[in-house]
Amino acid sequence: MIISPPFLPAEGLTSKDLAKTDPMMDFVDQYELGHHGVYPIAIDRRWHCGVHLAPAFQDEPVRAIADGEVVAYRVSQRPIGDGKKNTDGSDSLNSNTGFVLLRHTTETGEGRTITFYSLYMQLRDLDGIRNALGPLPSNPPETGTSTVLPKWLSCSNDGVQVPKNLKVYRKDILGYAGVRHAHRHLHFEIFMTEGDFKAWFDQSGHAVQLGVKNPTTPASKDYWGHSYFVIPGGQTFVSTPPLAIGAAAAYFPSLQSGTLDTGSKLYVEAYFHKGQRYTRSWVEKDGTLTPLTPAPVRDAYADTSTRCMSVLPRSIHNAQAMATSCSASAGS
Repeated sequence: MIISPPFLPAEGLTSKDLAKTDPMMDFVDQYELGHHGVYPIAIDRRWHCGVHLAPAFQDEPVRAIADGEVVAYRVSQRPIGDGKKNTDGSDSLNSNTGFVLLRHTTETGEGRTITFYSLYMQLRDLDGIRNALGPLPSNPPETGTSTVLPKWLSCSNDGVQVPKNLKVYRKDILGYAGVRHAHRHLHFEIFMTEGDFKAWFDQSGHAVQLGVKNPTTPASKDYWGHSYFVIPGGQTFVSTPPLAIGAAAAYFPSLQSGTLDTGSKLYVEAYFHKGQRYTRSWVEKDGTLTPLTPAPVRDAYADTSTRCMSVLPRSIHNAQAMATSCSASAGS
């Protein structure tokens, strides 16, 4: 399953920094409001289950973060008031009550299904959308799209709706950020129920070893995300792998050899991004972790695609030369 942020601004697609694993998320991070609605504790020191995101432009749509199913939703025609008054004594309609709650289910490996939810609150009312963006389509599509609101989100309804078998797909437009107490933002959450959490994290044979001081290598064949290695004290390191000879030696530059102190542990993180391998490491001594590489370190050699492209022109030249030779032989 691919998961993306609830906003996908065009500016998030322009990064040329190959070391950034998620430039879109880096850009959307700037939408988080620091003065209220922070996760997990809000500014008034109350528990806050989500984050408040305020896009730079009112026409930036709120989008489904992944394929899923609608659990419940509400579409409002106009905003409501929170008790405050305008200068003329009328009610200040300064809050939106629209929301969409989605359920997402996907396989994550060997017989493991994970279920989680995403919640989008303070979605703008229909009058507010029309005032800011113009009229809505007169014949909206029945199902969601990445360009317009679907029919089920284009007309107000009487309270909370609980549909059956209503599917959405990643990037589908769910609405636009509204207001709460006159502050424009989207309240966004990702969460799991207690039962779904235990079903995945405590599944027999697949238990996740969060907080385990001495984790063991799992017997499961599941493999995803980043790899973490725990290397005990007393381990001896060589400068290059014994079999890194000939052409393979270019991929294993010589490093410092030595033996890890018996009272220490070495933690190594490794992952791949855009064809490159990155690593980070920490050393633990007397219960204190010290980063050896504060930032991920990219391997020194070029990635697979670069190496292939460097070989490709020579291959084409050789093929052309062979074709010319064959043609000459046939002509003679």
